[in-house]
Amino acid sequence: MKIKSLLFLISLVFFLSNVQGQDFDSKLEKLAEDTASKITENSKKKIAVWGFFEANGKQTALGNYITEDFSVYITNFGDDFEIIDRNHLDLLLKEHKLNAEGFIDNDTAKEIGKITAADAIITGTYSMVGADKVKVRVKVLDTESALQFAAKMGLLPLSEDLKDIANTSYDAGGTKTKGTTDNSNNCESDKGSLCFHNTTNEKMIVAVRYFKVADVKSRTMLTKTLILDAGKTKCLYELYDRRAEYYIVKFKTFTDDLEGVEVKITHPMYIKYLEDKGEIMVEACAEKTFTIK
Repeated sequence: MKIKSLLFLISLVFFLSNVQGQDFDSKLEKLAEDTASKITENSKKKIAVWGFFEANGKQTALGNYITEDFSVYITNFGDDFEIIDRNHLDLLLKEHKLNAEGFIDNDTAKEIGKITAADAIITGTYSMVGADKVKVRVKVLDTESALQFAAKMGLLPLSEDLKDIANTSYDAGGTKTKGTTDNSNNCESDKGSLCFHNTTNEKMIVAVRYFKVADVKSRTMLTKTLILDAGKTKCLYELYDRRAEYYIVKFKTFTDDLEGVEVKITHPMYIKYLEDKGEIMVEACAEKTFTIK
């Protein structure tokens, strides 16, 4: 009797795990279907898949898994457009010596459009929710403007096999190891630095909106401005490892009135004056530099 009960429990665990795996696949497939629909509505014909990353911008084994499956699903739904998958895109990026890791910036998005003739780029992030769920966010960018024109989001359950993948670290060389990635400087902070380097011949103003507190549920953001002479670099320190927004405009646009400039730059009314805008992730224990070209 005990043996039968044990076999029943083992079978039940296997069944539930299999159902969760199927549920993950079906929900990821639905995200791809909805994304394909949005792409078709916007008359895009050639799509490049940049990939899915952790919310801090890191490439991971689970992110690669999501990228591969999402590419297959969206290809199946993309009757009206052509898909450039991540592997093919990697080869093109390396050939043109472009960075292929982490979040895509505006310049890279536009450059990919030129290199591949792609109309749009699919990218995304994911975050673990507890131990058995993952929140996946899909974004689609226009390669001409680098602006986002479509987005989808879903909460997907993880099977035991997928949990195993989620606990596998990954490096750019393709090596996979169980457990957490070793931090060589033993930094335990949840803060990092964000720098802006001005390579233009113009004096620039950069407005950065960042999270004031560590709580991921908080939407409290502060705005700081940096005024950069040509060829200069300035940084913001002790920022939490969260998404930050940047707005860049030529200094001469506001020469006559710099009062409240950080509010003006981030206001939709001034978008026509911007040289660039976008999102960038602050990484804990690291200093990330954005180059203004």
